[in-house]
Amino acid sequence: MAILCEGQNVRHNKKAEWGIGKIIAVERCGTIRVIFEGTNELSIAKGLKYLTKVEEKEGK
Repeated sequence: MAILCEGQNVRHNKKAEWGIGKIIAVERCGTIRVIFEGTNELSIAKGLKYLTKVEEKEGK
């Protein structure tokens, strides 16, 4: 199971149209707060189940 941390870029598994988001907080209960491209802040309960880490490309 992947561990997600504040500051990482992620993508929602079911909402590809939201684009890439940035994690702004990870709460102890499992809720993850994310800001997606062009969207306000969202809180996603059981966020680890729905979010996939986006690896940054080297040399960027």
